[in-house]
Amino acid sequence: MIIFNNIDEDIFKQYANTSIITGILFLIAGSLAIIQPKIGGISLIWLIASLFIVVGIFKGFLVFKSHNNSAGAWFKTFGLILTGVLLFVFPVIGAATIAMLLSFYFLFDGFSSIYMGFEFKPISGWWMSVLNGFISILLAFVILMQWPFSSLEIVGILVGISFIIDAIMMIYLGFVAKKLS
Repeated sequence: MIIFNNIDEDIFKQYANTSIITGILFLIAGSLAIIQPKIGGISLIWLIASLFIVVGIFKGFLVFKSHNNSAGAWFKTFGLILTGVLLFVFPVIGAATIAMLLSFYFLFDGFSSIYMGFEFKPISGWWMSVLNGFISILLAFVILMQWPFSSLEIVGILVGISFIIDAIMMIYLGFVAKKLS
């Protein structure tokens, strides 16, 4: 059996409190997303839409300052802002798209968590990261089975579940790190 042990124990101990606090914030956000999945889904889509618009505005400012005669640079700026606006206007279509992207994210997150779990292996609770990975992979397949129907609710619920599972892992590992101190 291959055991990965690339974790620096001093850094692990140093971020114990940060891990616990971040875990608590993830627990709150995840709970809210599960309680109100449509609001959770729309909130995620609007957050992403806002990021597109803000990045588009900054890109437009840079284009204006550096090479405002470049049609290609302005086209990219317009594309970023338009994508953000469309996500705001059509959140359900955005949810279907984001649901598909989330399924791929959960797959990568799952494999990453399993890998990290084996890196934590000598530490108590290493199996929680592995379990988190398998659950993330399961969530990816749940999205794919329901897509595109109920995409808005699925986005909210699954992001909430993923946040809660991540929260439990972060809080637990934070307490493990505190014990090592």
